[in-house]
Amino acid sequence: MAQDNGSLGWDDVVSEDIANQNKNGGDLVVLPAGEYPFVVHKTERGQFKGSDKLPPCNMVTVYVFVDGGESGKNCLKCRFFMHTKMLWKIYQFLTAVGLHKKGDAAGKIPWSMVTKGLKGRCKLAVDEYKGKQKNEVDEWLAPSAESLGDEY
Repeated sequence: MAQDNGSLGWDDVVSEDIANQNKNGGDLVVLPAGEYPFVVHKTERGQFKGSDKLPPCNMVTVYVFVDGGESGKNCLKCRFFMHTKMLWKIYQFLTAVGLHKKGDAAGKIPWSMVTKGLKGRCKLAVDEYKGKQKNEVDEWLAPSAESLGDEY
């Protein structure tokens, strides 16, 4: 994925979705608040330098494509801080993509299983930052019992 300044790396990927999403200066479609399906595009491991709210810690960045149907698509950069204060968000995401189910025993966080193509649903919100609207994931949604069959 392109750097924050738009620079591409030698091993970056190209696809019609990415190309169309970035035409006209990289304008993204801001989807209305609501529930949408998503697909994991890419994950990156890194370090969070810390803030007033969280100390320095490991961080996983997950890029997801959100499909808004006729409203368009969006690609979101979602950061998961590897800190006990943020376990609720990690748990929500892992449940949404089917890597953890209610009642499962505690275990190692399976980041190696969060791979391109993994699907789930999320609830988006619309936020304003520096005078521009953008989407943010408000909640990662657990699959319904009907969508999972007897396994849930």
